[in-house]
Amino acid sequence: MSVQNYYLKFFLRGKENPFIYTVLKQTAKRIEECLLSPDHVTNGGFVEFEHLSKNQNIYIKISQVQMCQLLWDYGVVASNSEEDEGCYSLALVLNGVDEIFYYSEVGSDDLQEIIDTIMGINSYTPSEFFIRVVDDDGEVNLINASDIVLMECLVNNIFDEDLSFEQN
Repeated sequence: MSVQNYYLKFFLRGKENPFIYTVLKQTAKRIEECLLSPDHVTNGGFVEFEHLSKNQNIYIKISQVQMCQLLWDYGVVASNSEEDEGCYSLALVLNGVDEIFYYSEVGSDDLQEIIDTIMGINSYTPSEFFIRVVDDDGEVNLINASDIVLMECLVNNIFDEDLSFEQN
């Protein structure tokens, strides 16, 4: 039985390239909890974890995280391919990041929750407010909502039945 490798891929504000770290599965889950619930973050706004392949401790200030992808099996980490552009349900553009993130497997309830969350952001919302999107490989993406500058949501044929009128 092969062991799955887990990785954290961080897109940080003002940095062109992402940072990728090898972690244990439970570390990936803990970072997900920290980003979704800032109660688990230090008073200085940092999260800490161990980078396994280099035996180092990493400290990241969550106010600088634009997106964190929880990945496994590094061969799948490649950027979203342009061939997927034609059939997706959600596309996100982040401030200062050239890559466009496409998600084709987002359910309508999840899409509605993401839209409601984004539309509900106000001046009282903390700047470290993350939304959770699962990509086509089943990997979790945690996106800082304040860094989303464009979001495209396809509503796949929701109204088709309502628009079919019978002609007499």
